Amino acid sequence: MTGSGASDLLSRPGAAAMITDAAPEEGGRWELRLDMELETLGAVQMRAMADFVRLGQQFSGQTMVVYYMGEQGGPGFDADIEGELSDADVRLDINIQEGELKHAPFLCTGTAETEGRRYTGRWHMPCLDPVECGCEGEDGDFTLTRIGSTGD
Repeated sequence: MTGSGASDLLSRPGAAAMITDAAPEEGGRWELRLDMELETLGAVQMRAMADFVRLGQQFSGQTMVVYYMGEQGGPGFDADIEGELSDADVRLDINIQEGELKHAPFLCTGTAETEGRRYTGRWHMPCLDPVECGCEGEDGDFTLTRIGSTGD
């Protein structure tokens, strides 16, 4: 556990020590939604379904992230999702594998709305061109929801 006691998430050194003898297990199917506001398109939502593999509180998965304007789906991009998940908190990194976004991961932190099943929070993506643009990047809301039975 972290020294502050403010979070149920493991520190990276603590997690490494605990998982040396652990075996990966199925972590279930999850739906991820990231809300964003784009200057050129307005409200857009990135959506993905991923089957996670868990090792303690650590998880990872690969997925296709699709952009939606309303219910109209747009282009999709391969992505890796990994992070830490407890009954109370989630931290995840989304790394798009192609195009402009592969240079700027989405960093998400949130808390449980429904213990171990639905999380909400904020995401941040660093500036895509810090030399020319120099902005603070982009931010928005996200949800991560377990689909189907708990199965854990």
